[in-house]
Amino acid sequence: MLTELQKLFNGVVGREDIELTLKTKMNDLPLSSLGLVQLICAMEDEYDIEISNVDMKKFKSVKDVVEYLEKVVSK
Repeated sequence: MLTELQKLFNGVVGREDIELTLKTKMNDLPLSSLGLVQLICAMEDEYDIEISNVDMKKFKSVKDVVEYLEKVVSK
């Protein structure tokens, strides 16, 4: 799941020089508010899911995002 998230992230930011790890904090990523929304939309499109604002606010690290995706995509 981390590899897929990395690809989506690269597509949103247009860069491939930033490596995501499970320890990466969302605040440390070079994402504006719009970039974060674009990343969320990319995840929703890729996995055919809808991520609520409440869930999105819980994403403090890449690990949080990966765990969330693993939970909802496996349903």
